[in-house]
Amino acid sequence: MAARLMTYGRNILLLSIIFVLSSLAHNLITPFWPIYIRSLGASMTELGYVFSISNAISALLQVPSGMISDKYGRRKLHIFGTLVGIFPPLLYTLVKSWVELIPWVILSGIATGLYLPIRWSIVADDSTNQTRAMAYSWVNVAMFIGPTIAPSIGGILADVYGIHAPFLACFLLLAATFPLALLLHETRRKKSFDESADVATDGRSKSSLLSAILLFGLINVLQGFNVGIFSPITPVFVKERFPLDLTVIGLLYAVGFGLASVLVQVPGGWLADKYDRRKVLVATFALSSPFFSIFALSQSIVELFVYMFLSNAIFNLSWPAFQALLMDLTPHTKWGLVNGLSTTTFWIGMTIGSTAGGVLWDAFGMFIPYHVSALAMLLSVVPALFLKDPRRSG
Repeated sequence: MAARLMTYGRNILLLSIIFVLSSLAHNLITPFWPIYIRSLGASMTELGYVFSISNAISALLQVPSGMISDKYGRRKLHIFGTLVGIFPPLLYTLVKSWVELIPWVILSGIATGLYLPIRWSIVADDSTNQTRAMAYSWVNVAMFIGPTIAPSIGGILADVYGIHAPFLACFLLLAATFPLALLLHETRRKKSFDESADVATDGRSKSSLLSAILLFGLINVLQGFNVGIFSPITPVFVKERFPLDLTVIGLLYAVGFGLASVLVQVPGGWLADKYDRRKVLVATFALSSPFFSIFALSQSIVELFVYMFLSNAIFNLSWPAFQALLMDLTPHTKWGLVNGLSTTTFWIGMTIGSTAGGVLWDAFGMFIPYHVSALAMLLSVVPALFLKDPRRSG
């Protein structure tokens, strides 16, 4: 894998290692983060508030972060965001109530808002139109190593050493990403860069770019809403419907999200480079939608694993096509801005979904949020139908 990543450049290799470490860190606590919040006295609605606050702060910062990185460079702001993001997991262990989490989830949201659009822009900077989808797919593989391995480890740590242990391990892994961030070289392309090979600048009007941004933004809001509902309530749903220990819940995430996502990234990159990227998006969005709803109807632990695996495998098959098409339709001098806009709209959707999931649960029971989540995913097909792959538009 390292040899393959080196073909895309030193920065992409370093960034992939950062993604591995940070995804390992965060996914040590993902399966029981909602359970931990509940243990601090939060209702399901209040649980949604904690998630939505972090998502909202992140959303507010992603566009400014992208714009600043386009104008002044990506490296220094990425270093700062990486540094800020190290400390929240450690601070989570010091609180006595869910309200005391709020300052630290805000800090986490600030960090994510600073570094996330920059990381995706670095991948675009260090790849070409011909290699971009596969570059994204390999970086995504690195990102999904964490959710494949870490949830089970986090569950074991929590069961054996107490629920604070995974948070401390998360802190140490995030600290290890900082020296790697220091080693990244600046990647922002100057305006003098030869744009002749840039599909997005080859006669494309500002109105076409604006249309693409709006369509991708609408897709992101709907899919962020889907994820925002699904993620916070699922550990609580599983624990209440099937009384499982944290190790098994961690394994569910490792298989149903991590393994499902990592297995499809390289095939997804191949599909995105070989076929019309818009069609890949439409097919994966439509086919994954029912499984987010069916998951809630699981009658056994085996069905939980199968339906969660299918929903995430089919959905995440779209990621390389999504990121590559977005960059294809964007001038390189705007990549930071557009990545910021893209991630902002996704996090706006997650903010709304995180709040809605808890409210729907408290008002209508544990099943309705999943059906609403599936509907949001299905609706994301509509704006995708209006996109065009510039490589295949004549």
